[in-house]
Amino acid sequence: MQDQEEANLVKQEALVRTKNERVPRLADLTMRPVFAGRKTQGNLEAHTNGLRFISTRGEIVDIMYANIKHAIFQPCESEIMVLIHFHLKNPIMIGKKKQQDIQFFTEVVDASQAVDVGRRSMYDPDEMDDEQRERQLRKRLNEAFKDFCRKVESVMRKNGYSVEFDIPYRDLGFLGNPHKEMVTIQPTLNCLCNLTETPFFVVDLSNVDHVHFERVTFMSKAFDMVLINKDFTKQPWRVDMIPNEDKDSIQVRFYEAIRFDFAF
Repeated sequence: MQDQEEANLVKQEALVRTKNERVPRLADLTMRPVFAGRKTQGNLEAHTNGLRFISTRGEIVDIMYANIKHAIFQPCESEIMVLIHFHLKNPIMIGKKKQQDIQFFTEVVDASQAVDVGRRSMYDPDEMDDEQRERQLRKRLNEAFKDFCRKVESVMRKNGYSVEFDIPYRDLGFLGNPHKEMVTIQPTLNCLCNLTETPFFVVDLSNVDHVHFERVTFMSKAFDMVLINKDFTKQPWRVDMIPNEDKDSIQVRFYEAIRFDFAF
């Protein structure tokens, strides 16, 4: 099985570690996808020609700058995590599977705590303290990740690479179902994505030939969107169950700016 996965892999260059100077570093991160079904935590460092993630169990993942198609930084606002995401030109092996999307994140609040918060009174002083601590933590983590992204971009420019981090446009986000559940889908400068839930949804807009809206009627409450790949041998991307009220904003505010052709 692993031999089949590795059959079409594009060979990556070896990582050149930076010596004699301090390297940009983010600590205590969680990586997705995971190794062998176990939560994978560790540190991420930016070296001369790529990034290296070293897990607490000694597992190593190298991401070469030359293999990064899109780098995305998503600050934590309404989500429970702040993250950086890499969409690769060519897949790499994580454990026994090929992966084209690699993500590193830190949770701001534990998911179970986030659910429990709704049960407490807004006048509870402990609740107000918790909210203030959470806001401060969000701000601190967002700044740490943003600073890391700036340093990585600086290292890349210094060594002849030109990848820049995109940030999702939250005001252009909309609900939809790209896989099996409703998620918030947001555009960046170069992609259409949902990075919070798995499986990830990342569409490279430069690969989209045109966009097709299905089930658009005055009676229905939702419609489906199909993004046709320029390579007609590849499956199109689908986003189902988009609320009707988002149709105009998707078409006018976002896709017309990128000059897609629309079909209904």
